[in-house]
Amino acid sequence: MAPESIVDHRARAALEFCWADGARHVAAYQLLRSSCPCADCKALRAARPDDDATQPQPTAGLCVTDIQPVGAYGVQFAFSDGHDRGIFPWVFLRALLEQPHAPG
Repeated sequence: MAPESIVDHRARAALEFCWADGARHVAAYQLLRSSCPCADCKALRAARPDDDATQPQPTAGLCVTDIQPVGAYGVQFAFSDGHDRGIFPWVFLRALLEQPHAPG
């Protein structure tokens, strides 16, 4: 269920995920950061019920500084703002990427 490749398009501030079934998704760094599934980020999103939690929060110059696999389960991203606690299960990530999002 893991993608075959993850390509960092730093100039576009996005990662491209290429899946075995031929699907390709491009995700802005900000989308990934604002969708972090860690407990702290979930709590912050829950505390702002009036905000559209699916929209990336602007963070100037945000980038992904590291990508680490977490077994066969998922992936962990480290962001330039210092955040690196979220583990993105492959199923969660694929579902997130298949949702329509505003261009990043």
